[in-house]
Amino acid sequence: MAVCMTFRNPNKRLGIYYDKIELNAVYQGVRFASNDLTVFYLGHKTEKNFCTVFKGQQVMVFGDGYKEESYDGERKDEVYKIDMKLRLKIKFKALGMKSPKLKPKFDCDLKVPMSRKGKFKRTKCDFSW
Repeated sequence: MAVCMTFRNPNKRLGIYYDKIELNAVYQGVRFASNDLTVFYLGHKTEKNFCTVFKGQQVMVFGDGYKEESYDGERKDEVYKIDMKLRLKIKFKALGMKSPKLKPKFDCDLKVPMSRKGKFKRTKCDFSW
């Protein structure tokens, strides 16, 4: 599974150091893949695009929260609900000074089509500290 994302800094005065970027793919509450992205600095009024590929196969063991009827419906519709969770360590830079490290979290609810007739729609992510 390939995932592409855009990091955007619309601010005129702040730069952002991305010191750690961990991307986790989750299906029905179970993480099935994880990737670390390359760290970078994002200056003011800029954006950067990243793509990463999750490879491999593994057996997923679901707990009590597993909903088989949900999976059956997704399989029939050929669209699977996969959650992407980004865990970051960032610092802001303003006027030559850097802030302490912060740890924001981003959660992205993706609807991934599994057939050629399906189209993926761009998704915005939820943010929390």
